[in-house]
Amino acid sequence: MPVISNHPGPEYPAPDFEPSDKHLIELDGSPFTYDPWRGRQFKEGQDFIGADDFISLDDAATEIKTTGKRVILNIGESCTAGWDTRVTLINKDRVERGERKILAFFQYATYSDVLRERVGDDYIVLNAGIPGHTTIHGVRRNQWLLQELKERGITPEFVSFYFGNNDCQWESNVQDRHTMRSRLPLFLDRWRIKRVKPDPTHIRTRITQQEFGKHFSEMIADARRFGAKPILIRPEIPLYWKPGFPLLDDRFQNMLDAPAADLVQADIDKAMALWLEHLNKPWSSEKERALTEASELDVVVPRFKKAYREVLENVAEKTNTPMVRFSVPREENDIRYFVDYCHPFGEANDFIVDPFIEIMNNY
Repeated sequence: MPVISNHPGPEYPAPDFEPSDKHLIELDGSPFTYDPWRGRQFKEGQDFIGADDFISLDDAATEIKTTGKRVILNIGESCTAGWDTRVTLINKDRVERGERKILAFFQYATYSDVLRERVGDDYIVLNAGIPGHTTIHGVRRNQWLLQELKERGITPEFVSFYFGNNDCQWESNVQDRHTMRSRLPLFLDRWRIKRVKPDPTHIRTRITQQEFGKHFSEMIADARRFGAKPILIRPEIPLYWKPGFPLLDDRFQNMLDAPAADLVQADIDKAMALWLEHLNKPWSSEKERALTEASELDVVVPRFKKAYREVLENVAEKTNTPMVRFSVPREENDIRYFVDYCHPFGEANDFIVDPFIEIMNNY
């Protein structure tokens, strides 16, 4: 059975099954399409992620109206969607062998799956996560989904938001607001994007801290405007994860000429030195500090940062919005709670769902 190599912890077996046709795509295929306004999207009719297949908005609406169940809508990025990096690595070998690729979804239970089991027959849980999304995508996806559901006579009782890992990521110093359409007329929008000049003197993440807070405030306001109760989920990441892996080997080499790449590389070098020095030491406050600093310096891999956490906490307080705050044990290698560098897995789902349900009951 293949395992994930170069993994800083227990090597998880790769998914060991013969995937069905619905879980396979062509060698040059992708589960995604692109919309200039809403960014990366799933293909038509694949609006939500179920336990083992995609679900269309119309099918979900039919089930909701037929059963009369209440609705929980979970909006977020790959941590919500349940992206499996193990599969993406396996697909490299499959492509070389001329075999169809496996979808990197439906390989493990997401927190939406666990929540679905826990709420039983009272609710329908809609997993609306899309990998790669940041809060600017979240604002637009939230508005679109709530409007589409409203037109079908449906108002979710709860809407949760899980964002932050991609917002903190460096993408060749290109920020999301410079790649996505704005509300300006098309010719002005093209001019706006064209006049953006690269900045080689600072590291620019996809979403600034100011934008991060603004976007969360907008999502909360929109949820309430449509009659839904917003819930925030504060991301957690493994501290033991090797800085830069696996993206450093696969993608960063193609971005070495990008603005500020030298600054990013210097931070990765510092992070690696800290990580190597403290990884195998007994747990202590010093080790926690060092591994935390290493993760803070790593902007190549999408991992939530302290400054953004503080912004999220501030938004929650100012808007009086309840937030799921979960943590994982750190004394031993915490990768057991994550599929990879950020995606919650196994027991981490319970750490999310327990306070989630408590917030629902107390709302």
